[in-house]
Parts: sequence; structure tokens; C-alpha cells
Amino acid sequence: MSETEKPANIGTRAAAGAALMVVARLTTRLIDLGSMLVLTRILLPADFGLVAIAASLCALMESVLELPINQALLRLPVIERAHYDTAFTIGLIRGGVLTGILGACAIPAAHFYHDARLAPLIFFLSFSPFMRGIMSPRMAAFQKQLSFWRDFAIELSGKGISFVFGTALAILTHSYWALAFSTVMYSGAMMAQSYSFAPYRPRLSLRELSVFSGFAGWMTVAQIVSALNWQFERLLLGKVVNRSALGLFATAGDITNIPFFALFGPMARPVMAAFAHVGDDRERLAASYQKASVAMATVGLPLLIGESLVSDSTVRVVVGANWAGAGPMVHWLALSLTPAVFTLASYPLLMAFGRTKTILRRNLLEFAVKLPLVVAGVLWAGFWGVIAARFVSEFASNIYGLFLVRGLTGLSVRHQILGWKRSVGASVVMVLAVEGLKRLLPPADTLGHAAAGLMACGAVGACAYAGALLALWSVARRPDGIERLVVDRMGHALVIIRTKTAGMFRKAAPAGIQGTDLSAPVGDYRNQ
Repeated sequence: MSETEKPANIGTRAAAGAALMVVARLTTRLIDLGSMLVLTRILLPADFGLVAIAASLCALMESVLELPINQALLRLPVIERAHYDTAFTIGLIRGGVLTGILGACAIPAAHFYHDARLAPLIFFLSFSPFMRGIMSPRMAAFQKQLSFWRDFAIELSGKGISFVFGTALAILTHSYWALAFSTVMYSGAMMAQSYSFAPYRPRLSLRELSVFSGFAGWMTVAQIVSALNWQFERLLLGKVVNRSALGLFATAGDITNIPFFALFGPMARPVMAAFAHVGDDRERLAASYQKASVAMATVGLPLLIGESLVSDSTVRVVVGANWAGAGPMVHWLALSLTPAVFTLASYPLLMAFGRTKTILRRNLLEFAVKLPLVVAGVLWAGFWGVIAARFVSEFASNIYGLFLVRGLTGLSVRHQILGWKRSVGASVVMVLAVEGLKRLLPPADTLGHAAAGLMACGAVGACAYAGALLALWSVARRPDGIERLVVDRMGHALVIIRTKTAGMFRKAAPAGIQGTDLSAPVGDYRNQ
């Protein structure tokens, strides 16, 4: 298929590509979890705290200089050589400027945090965004054709390589440099693999600069504000708490985010495409949004509440007894994210209609609420003040999102909230079931007790939530939604299994009983 040819079966290929990226994200998050399992047993919390400061500063500066190069290429009807050359040149210049700025900030940052180790660490970590910026621009040609297996392979191989080399360095040196080396190795491996999958000979040119400069705008500013929302907490905490305490907080945040962002991050693009497809029909748009919003709440709410319920066991199993102080942090960090799940679908909705200025206003609202609360919270209550500030700012952003959705789709705020009643009700049942079970289990004071408790609570919580959700769905007369989708898929799979099993028995049956037709229609599985 040529680079300019339009793919057939766009809907099917988009769904397949989205599913592949979800699998890729889940797989890489599992590798992250494996890396955490190993490195937290070799390195100290103070090592993670030190690297968290340097990594947060690098991430913040990278967001400030973020340019939507790949998105600009994907929007072009035809991508020509001059576009690739300009994209590469912009990425190279941006990377060089970013490395220079971080290098200039390294010594002042080390003085500010009174830690000389930060200077070389920040400079070394600056090579990570530099290498991501000079990945082969020709990857956009395959993404434009909705072919994502190369992205899957690149991300997976990058994580695998960084895990192997980072773990080896940690075992050999027991140094925080293993964390930094793993980060840079991941970006370097991805960059090298991109040229293997999408060969491109770099050539410097800015001939098509207008294509890229015209695409940047409010979204770039929105990304900067979003980065400030997520990164300034660690930078502030790094100034007022010791490195060990910051390491506990950073690791608790990473544990909390692994399952949540692995599931919902890759969903944004296909959901945005679906909204754009029905955008001309406001009634269909409203129905599509409500389905997506309810589905995300149905999956995300029990995930976060479940994490909170088993936080102590999770921390002991994943990172070990030396990190037990992160358990209460995971508990409250997971709960602080719960308001976000209810309006997750509003971001792809706004993107589908090009409302980047509205996204900026929403991010600014969250930052304006969060900043004073975080500063006051850090000074008065440390980590717990930060967590409380997160919850309040997420709640304010969620309320604002409800009114944004009403303006775009016509869905009333009340109708949107009522759509979440089954997931909220089922979550209450799950909490009661898990808390009741925890009273019967021994304390998570050993690895064996923690692992057994984690598996038992996970199984009971999942069964309680699923059972309560289906019961509430049945009481509501089985409306269309995620429950019907799951039940239909499971029923269809059951019919296939029963049909194939019947065929196997018929072939194996003796001649005397061949008259019994075991493959006769089994009827509508929804009525059985």
C-alpha cells in the first residue's frame, strides 16, 4: 500500500489499531511493573526521590517545548519528502534547544535543591526527550494508513531493552544511575528501532515550516498547563521533604497510575474518531458520548476504588516491606483520581470538535484551583495536603466538564450524572464485600499473607462488582450500554463453544447414537 493510498475498512482497521495499542500499553506497563518489582528491592527510596526531581524537571521543560509534529503530518492529505525533512529538522532543533536549556538549568537546580548529584543527572536525562524527538518521521506514513503494529513493536522492544540493561546496571552498581540509564535507554532503543521499521535518510530543511507552525496553537499551551498540573507537585515536594519521603510518594504515584493510564490512554484516539464521525447529528453524538462516559466510569471507578482497598497488600507484594510507607499514599492517591473517571470522555469530545481553547481553559481552571491548595497543603500537611488538593482540583474540573458536555451535546447535567448510578451502586457493594473479607484475613505483615490477601480481595471484589452491576442492569430493564456489549459477547462465545463441543461429541459418538443431533440450535442465549 502506498503512503498516499487511503485504507479500506477504516472503522475495522481503526478498531484493530486501537486494540493493538491498548495491548501495547498494557504490556509495557507490565514491564514497568516488573522493573519496579526488581529495582525497588535493589535501590533505596532516596534514589527514586532524587531521580523523580530530575525527571519531573525534564518532563516539564519537554512539555513547554512540545510541538505537535506527528499530528501535523497525519493531517496532511499527501506527505511528501519535504514534509519529512522539515519534521526531522524541527525535531532536531527542538531537541538541541531542550538539551541546552536543561544543561543550563542543571547547576542552578542542584543549588536550589542543595544536592550536587542533580546537575549531571538532569543533563544526562535531557538526552531522553532529544532522542524521542528525532525518531523517524516516516512512521507517520504507517500511522496514516492505520497500521500500528510497528508502534507496538517499537514500544515493546524499547521497554524490554531498557528493563534488561537498567536491571543489570542496578545489580552491578546499586546506584540511582540505573534509573536514569533505563529511561534514556528506552528512548534510544525506540529511536533506533523507528529507523529500522521506517527507513529515512535525514536531510535538514525548513521548506514546509508553515505546515507545522500553523498547527501549533492553543493545544500547545494546554499541554504546558497540563504538564504543570502533574509535575509541579514533585518539584515542590522535593524542596520541602527528604529524598526518601519523595521516593515513597513518587513510587506510590507510579503504582496508582500503571493500571489506570494503561487502559484509558490508548482509548482517546478511537473515541475521538467516533465522536467526529457522528458530530453532525447532535442526538447521535449525545447518545455516543453517554455510552462512552458510562463505559469509562464502569471500568475506571472500580479499578481505582479496588486499588485503594488493597493498597497495603499491593505495596508489599510489588515493592516489598521496605516501602510499606507508600501503602497509605496509594490508598488516598487512588481515591483522589476518582472524580476524573466520570468525564474522561469529554477530552476526546473536545478534541473531535477542535475545541483546544476550551481544553486550555479547563486545564487553567484545574491549575488555578490546585496551585494554592498544593502550596498550602505541602506547608501544613505534607503529602496528605497534596493528595487533598488533587481531589479538590479534579472535582472542580469534573464539574466544569459536565457543563462543557451539556453545551456540545445537549445532555443535561442530571442525565449525565444518572448514567453513573449503576457503577456507583456496584462499587458500594464491592467495598462492603472486600472490607468484610479483610476482617477475616490475617494482616498483610508478610509477603505470603499480602499475596494471598491481594488475590482473595481481588477475586471477591471483582465478583461482587460484576454481580451487583448485572443485577442493577437487569432491574433497569437491560438498557443499551457496556453491560449489554459484554453479555452479548460472552453469550456469542458460549454459543460457539457449545456448537463446537457438540460437533466433537457427534464425531466421536458410536454409530448407535448418531441419530441424536447435538448441534441443533440452542436458542437465544439471552433467554436461557
